[in-house]
Amino acid sequence: MCGFTGLFRWDGLAPDDVSNVARASNVIAHRGPDSSGFWNDDRIALGFRRLKIIDLSAAGEQPMANEDGSLRVVFNGEIYNHRELREELVSRGHRFKSKSDTEVLLHLFEECGEAMLPRLRGMFAFAIWNAKSRELFFARDPIGVKPLYFAERDGCLAFASEAKALFALGIERDVDCVALDQSLAYRYVPAPRSGFQNVEKLPPGHCAWAKNGTVEYKRWWTFTRDAAVSKLSASAAADEILPQLKVAVERRLISDVPLGFWLSGGIDSALVLAQAGGSHPSFCAGFAQPEYDERDLARASAEQLHSKLESFDVPATIFECLAQTIWHADEPFFDSSMLPVYALAERTKPHATVVLSGDGGDEAFAGYDRYVGMQLLERYKKTPRLMRWAALKYVQWRYPTASRSGWDRMLRWLEKCRAMEAAKHHPYVAAMELFSAEQRAALYGDAMLDATEGCDAREELEGALLRARSVMSASETENAKPGTLQHADLHSYLPGDVLHKVDRMSMAHGIEVRSPFLDVDLMTWALSLPDVVRLPGKQTKPLLRNAAKRILPPSVASARKRGFGVPLDDWFRGPLQKIALDAFENSRCVADKLFKKRYWEKLWSEHQSGHAQHGERLFALLATEMWHTVFFSRQVPDKRPS
Repeated sequence: MCGFTGLFRWDGLAPDDVSNVARASNVIAHRGPDSSGFWNDDRIALGFRRLKIIDLSAAGEQPMANEDGSLRVVFNGEIYNHRELREELVSRGHRFKSKSDTEVLLHLFEECGEAMLPRLRGMFAFAIWNAKSRELFFARDPIGVKPLYFAERDGCLAFASEAKALFALGIERDVDCVALDQSLAYRYVPAPRSGFQNVEKLPPGHCAWAKNGTVEYKRWWTFTRDAAVSKLSASAAADEILPQLKVAVERRLISDVPLGFWLSGGIDSALVLAQAGGSHPSFCAGFAQPEYDERDLARASAEQLHSKLESFDVPATIFECLAQTIWHADEPFFDSSMLPVYALAERTKPHATVVLSGDGGDEAFAGYDRYVGMQLLERYKKTPRLMRWAALKYVQWRYPTASRSGWDRMLRWLEKCRAMEAAKHHPYVAAMELFSAEQRAALYGDAMLDATEGCDAREELEGALLRARSVMSASETENAKPGTLQHADLHSYLPGDVLHKVDRMSMAHGIEVRSPFLDVDLMTWALSLPDVVRLPGKQTKPLLRNAAKRILPPSVASARKRGFGVPLDDWFRGPLQKIALDAFENSRCVADKLFKKRYWEKLWSEHQSGHAQHGERLFALLATEMWHTVFFSRQVPDKRPS
């Protein structure tokens, strides 16, 4: 829901500040296509683009003021418990002029100030201006569903829902080489960096005060393990899981506009639909290639749950939208599944403005193969070295082409994890890396090498793992504990990759996505479960799978996770060949000394010959070139490219 922009100048607004905020707001008009609003005083200007979801009347317009006009708020997101909070506030004497959740924020801030935050259940990023104290307060939700960017410059603070809007406020755009290095390592830029120098994003679960010429940040939410849940048996957890999910789903069904469900074919989204009850429309998309298409499973779930399913084809030419998706993503971002999500949102918009999805189920309930892989690694390390070497050599001899053998990839992955551990890094870093430190060093030109000297992108994930061990009470020797790895993902991969992708690609078409598995109460419950309950063996998401067996078709409940993948390996040997080669041969990254000349040749040659599958890495390099062109060439205006 919505997007906002603003400019707070410590010593008073300049003559063109208000018009610049209006211009910045237009840059993110896609986030709020229904209406716009502006307000300013002598110190601050606020712009807003509205996607109408709750209270469609003019009373819900923003920037919104309290009764005496001393507070103004701009807010992106939804507060799912706003009705309960409203009743409490009314009992304390507060008066409301609308039925919107935005107004609840204002009155709750009057009542509690910063202490309001733990009471909110929802997804949010907002800014509240206090005209009396001349202070600006910002906050972002615990999981990081909704974004918020900042830039300080020349005695002012610029802020917006998307980084691109800041450039319309006079913020210079320069490459942050350290952030680019991180993105090539992990596919995304971890907070607080953004990919642009001097532009930061507020980390999830953080708030900030801007006052007296300074900005002070602080963490307001920290995951706390529930002691009672940590003692639950597997049978007790199995009895509680669906009621817990049902509460989270019901919170997200409130809407004054058409609502539907995204079905991926997996159990997470189908369980969300099942807990909604009744008959709701659903939407799914797939590719012509069977290995990338789950629409048959989505149809089975929809039929059993009495949902009318709209099924869409992701066109074979979806890669032609790469420039648009990169513009919407803002940052260097290399998760190729943003392409089908972008297409699905575009096709969903004529039917529904709000959709519920299954995002977060994998992080909450141990759904990734890498969680199992880390436990497999512990056993692999105990195998004699000679046996490991012989197995790897046999598989490489038996399957000389990498694409023919999952065994080869698995053994190489295990060896990569062992090498990472030998280098004094957590092996999980190897599981998450796209380009290794050595590969990145081979790519980089002088500008990148100079800017990243002394920096190690691996430290970002190492820090998340260290914090996770502390919270989950795990020792340094317990590398394979699924709870530790899930908690690390909660603070890194989930907000940096999954939620960034879903927010940007859905809001590109004015679609609001709500994800019950991201409910802070449900996430806390799930991550508090004992490891032996959460992941007792080799099967991922055992709790959810057992629940799915009760209410979903057997084909869906037992299906292996496939994800929303893209046939990159085939594309780079086919329709993407010319586009990629043109970009690499005329590299702007080389011209700016970010990459070496002919940096791509080795990967390209190995991929075209079939000796390796480098589709994901080639996609990252191509996306980097396009990102550089879109944001730094000055050839593309600050709007969605046509």
